[in-house]
Amino acid sequence: MSGRPNAHMTFLPSPLFMGLIKKMAAQEIGQSAAILDCVNESLHSEGHISDAVYDKFKKAYRRKLCDVVEERQSKSQPLTKEQMNEEKSIADLQKQFSNILKQGLDTLPEKSKEYWIKKAEEYRDKIPNAKFVLACANGEPLKE
Repeated sequence: MSGRPNAHMTFLPSPLFMGLIKKMAAQEIGQSAAILDCVNESLHSEGHISDAVYDKFKKAYRRKLCDVVEERQSKSQPLTKEQMNEEKSIADLQKQFSNILKQGLDTLPEKSKEYWIKKAEEYRDKIPNAKFVLACANGEPLKE
């Protein structure tokens, strides 16, 4: 399903809530899926939605909760230590390039200036401020 186009808070009487819990356990689905499956069933049996719409939502709402959770987890794998280190390194370089731009590339000693120009060339496509450092090194005016 795409997003949450409509939301409605509902307070269920205890007997209905207990029935919902039984449905969740029997079908191994989550609470929202159980509620939406009940709505889907009712609307279809009363003739308010087509068979195609009913089938589409029945398939979605009756997916096992374990399968849904597993799928979500596989899509959002945690970053590896290497990836976290690289992200931190890029964030640090972004900050350093920003500081260089504030103080002025020309104020650096020649060796440092050469080092930062080389670093900026290396990261020109990954770090926005690297392009600005290179522009400064080439005597170009800074444009955002």
